[in-house]
Amino acid sequence: MRRRFISIGFLILLVVCWELLSAGIGKPYILPSPSAVLGSLWENRREIFFTHLPATFTVVAAGGILAVLLGALFAVAMDWSPWLMQALYPILTVTQTIPVMCLAPVLVLWFGYTVRMRVIVVILVNFFTVTVDLSDGFRATREDRAELLCTFGADRLQEFWLLRMPTALPNLFTALKISVPWSVIGAAVAEWLGAPAGLGMYSRSCMMNLDAAGLLAPLMVLTALALFMNGILGLIEMRLMRWKGNL
Repeated sequence: MRRRFISIGFLILLVVCWELLSAGIGKPYILPSPSAVLGSLWENRREIFFTHLPATFTVVAAGGILAVLLGALFAVAMDWSPWLMQALYPILTVTQTIPVMCLAPVLVLWFGYTVRMRVIVVILVNFFTVTVDLSDGFRATREDRAELLCTFGADRLQEFWLLRMPTALPNLFTALKISVPWSVIGAAVAEWLGAPAGLGMYSRSCMMNLDAAGLLAPLMVLTALALFMNGILGLIEMRLMRWKGNL
């Protein structure tokens, strides 16, 4: 509770400093105050929460889930076969050297301003993190425990589910906590390039109209969405880690 109070107090201090700085500058089109941003959010609440937020959340959820599944598939395949590890890992690393902002216009040419394009952007942003973290978790399995399971007659699949997967669970949740904000960022970037609806598209339209308060309002919603999703992941992790501790 003390840590939470400290965090909340520091957040309030930042908001107060932001309000004072905005009042000192006196140019809301450059730095709008927090009260102006909240006012814009409240004024356009129906459009933001009932039109653009569902569109963004759909892309975040679909892209995030597919990225986790794809990353887990690569991690399991590389753990199952050392040859695949040597063949795929350098290629996956090279794919991350190309900025997603450079690939996104190409995806627009291929798929247009569709949901598919935005979902692919989210997948490209996240799947490497899941692959690397989960693969590292598999490699952290203690060999003496694996040998003990083999002594008891466990086959390779039983070893994977009973030992390697539980060992990698902390790494998996670490990857998921990183993927959630990156999924939100990836969806917003894809919508910024062009989309019929979404918080990124709404933010871009406000920028074109020089509406600084409206530009920041959806960013607050995106931040709240990422925090909410990470909070749910934290609760799930607590339950699973308690289960893992009983092994």
